[in-house]
Amino acid sequence: MTYTSFDPRKSIREKIGTSILDVDKGDLYVLKVSDSTGGTEKIPMYLSEEVKSETLAEMPFLDMHMASTTYEPHDIGAATRKHDCYIDVGLWFADTDNVDRTDFGKKVCDEIIDKVRTNQCSFTGITFINVEEVREIKEEKAHQVIYHYVITIYCLYYDI
Repeated sequence: MTYTSFDPRKSIREKIGTSILDVDKGDLYVLKVSDSTGGTEKIPMYLSEEVKSETLAEMPFLDMHMASTTYEPHDIGAATRKHDCYIDVGLWFADTDNVDRTDFGKKVCDEIIDKVRTNQCSFTGITFINVEEVREIKEEKAHQVIYHYVITIYCLYYDI
C-alpha cells in the first residue's frame, strides 16, 4: 500500500478564496474585505513558498505556512493512516490611514473563520478542518509598522 503526503493548503486556498486575480506570476486566490473607509481590499493568498519570492504583492497579503504535520502509524496491515496538520495563515499589513488595525485584522480573521466553517465538509482531501487559534504578533524590527495576525487551522485526513 502506498501512502500519500498530506498538504491541505491548496484546497484551503481554493475554498476560502473569493476570486482570482490575474497577475504577472499567475492566478492568485484573494480574500475580499472592506477597509475603514468602506472600500474593498483584495488580499492575495500565497503559499509560504511563494511568499519567499522577490515579486510579492504589496501589503496586505496572506501566507499559508505548514506549521506541523504528523501521522499516526498503524500496524503494517492497516488500511488507513491518520494525518494531523496545522496550517498557519499569516495576515501581514502595514500601518496606513485607511486601515484601523483592530477592525481590519478582526474582519480578515472573521472572514477566514466563516469560510472555513461554512465549507467544513467540502475541502478536497480533508476529513475534518477547524480554526484552532487567532493571535496578533508584534513586528518591531521592520522599518515601518507591520501588523501580523496568525490564524491556525487544524486539518485531519485519513489515507485510504
